[in-house]
Amino acid sequence: MRIEIVRMDKNGRIYLPASLRKRFKAESFYVEEREGEIVLIPVRKKLKKYYGMFRGKNLSAGEIDRLIEEETEKLLREEL
Repeated sequence: MRIEIVRMDKNGRIYLPASLRKRFKAESFYVEEREGEIVLIPVRKKLKKYYGMFRGKNLSAGEIDRLIEEETEKLLREEL
């Protein structure tokens, strides 16, 4: 594991070192707070196409869960 120090500019932007950008090849990241730390999780391209797919639809939580389960199963079958 390699550790680098990055700085945040006055607009809150953090620039990732080129070595990390090349390694992860991601343009989007989930930002998660875990036990007082900020964690960046690359969004895989296969999952990115589903981002926002339920926006503006009047679905129940159960319906959304079912749709997510179906799409996840499809993705997993494609990877096997």
